[in-house]
Amino acid sequence: MNLINAYKGIAPGKIIASYLRSNNITQRELADTIGEHFQTLNAIIKGKRAITIPVSLKLDEALHFEQGFFAVIQTYYLINQSAPHPTNIATPHIRKYVFWDIDPEKLDWAKHKDFIIQRVHERGNASEIKAVDLYYGYN
Repeated sequence: MNLINAYKGIAPGKIIASYLRSNNITQRELADTIGEHFQTLNAIIKGKRAITIPVSLKLDEALHFEQGFFAVIQTYYLINQSAPHPTNIATPHIRKYVFWDIDPEKLDWAKHKDFIIQRVHERGNASEIKAVDLYYGYN
């Protein structure tokens, strides 16, 4: 499967954070490796700053992704954030097990978007993941 298609519409910072966690690398170590300020990398990971092309190329190399990966992912993310989403689509049915620690009835599907996507991808089955991705427009 094409890696870019798998991450289309996902915030690049989430991909970086996941990579750092799974490889036991700190943000500070990565910032030093790519020659950027820690605060810059932290802002990207928190979604407060977009990835520029020069930073994207450094991240691609340091994290062993195909050249241009983060630039393309950043672009798809910005497109996804700007595109209007249909409001007449019913919220997907997700088993209560997925949201075991909270009251699913209190979830605001717009406000808690990132949490819902992350939780369903961690604990949901294939049909729930597909339903949530379609709901949020990640095709």
